[in-house]
Amino acid sequence: AGRGLPLAAPDGAPPGEALAGILGRNRAALLHALSDGPRTTTDLARRLGVSNATASSHTQALRTAGLLTTTRTGRSVHHERTPLGTLLTS
Repeated sequence: AGRGLPLAAPDGAPPGEALAGILGRNRAALLHALSDGPRTTTDLARRLGVSNATASSHTQALRTAGLLTTTRTGRSVHHERTPLGTLLTS
């Protein structure tokens, strides 16, 4: 009852490496960048060292996968992890 697979990376690799293997390094880094709360697309782009368009593309893919939500307030777009996104990064 309730048996599941452990969230451990193979060969002792850090869990972040396993997540990067699934999502790609930038998308995994983007999810980790949201660990302390919502961030704008521009802020995420700066943190990842990518263009705003690239950051936006990554957030769209993660939103489609149900790993983050996006809220627009005026001209600002804020992204926040969903409970599933938080679970995957813990």
